[in-house]
Amino acid sequence: MESPRAPARGKTKNSRQEARVARGVSRRKALVVTARERLDPMNYQMKEMTRIEAQLAAARAALAASGKNPRQLGEESRLRVIEWIYHWGCTSATIVQLLLGRTSAGYAQKLARQGWLVATKTKSGLPNLFFTLSEHGRQEAERHAAALYRYPEIDPFRVNQQQIRHYLIAQSSTVNALNAGVIIDYETERMFSGEGDKSGVKRPDVAWMTKAGLTIGAEVELSAKWARDLDMFTLGIVRALQSGGDKPARYNRFAIISDSPAIINRYRAAMQPGVALLMWKKDQRGHWVIDKTIKVPEWLINKVDFHLIGD
Repeated sequence: MESPRAPARGKTKNSRQEARVARGVSRRKALVVTARERLDPMNYQMKEMTRIEAQLAAARAALAASGKNPRQLGEESRLRVIEWIYHWGCTSATIVQLLLGRTSAGYAQKLARQGWLVATKTKSGLPNLFFTLSEHGRQEAERHAAALYRYPEIDPFRVNQQQIRHYLIAQSSTVNALNAGVIIDYETERMFSGEGDKSGVKRPDVAWMTKAGLTIGAEVELSAKWARDLDMFTLGIVRALQSGGDKPARYNRFAIISDSPAIINRYRAAMQPGVALLMWKKDQRGHWVIDKTIKVPEWLINKVDFHLIGD
């Protein structure tokens, strides 16, 4: 008679064979993973070397196309940074990187070590440092400048650190527009010759010039204006875009730049055709009172661009 346990023993034998095969497969997989782990750093190094070689090749090609030697290009880069800071007052390492189209943000620190710039820590830590001109840097800027401007930031503590983010957004917007060919030149507040806000005309953070001969007033808004401040802001832009008598308009367009969708929407709503616009004046006691109410002109919204930027 056939033993009833024979099938059970056969099944156990097959299971053992399958287990041995599975262990062998597992060991081979482990060896493959180990080999990959050993090769990954090598692959990364090779990719990094390839990337660096491509950057060097591009730099050599640009150098050959310019017809200038490395020293001349270095002097041009240094002067470009010095002039930028002379116009704006201060800047950051990232803005310098964008301005020069470099892959590294260490050039500003290099100029600080060479004595052209002064690096100062920010109170907020964002960015970690801001850069101003040293006395040596200011002299170099004035030696090459077409026009001279006051430079109070020779004392870095004169920089309003609460406004640094505002300054840097205006700068990044400008350098990006320059690099993209949207504008060909700019003027900062210290470069303006007009009286600006004193005459009720809005003075923007920076004026952009285009190839078509247009002048665009760019205004960075990071906090919302309300009531009288919003009315005067809107009226100032209207007056800046209007020609007066035989005087042409100071600006052809305005650009409002913000990182807040709510601020963008609020300003866009305030500048719609026919919206009530209060005009204010000071009474005999020096208090602000409503003088009269006018309507936002129909053409205003077509001459203002709204730009929402990422943080």
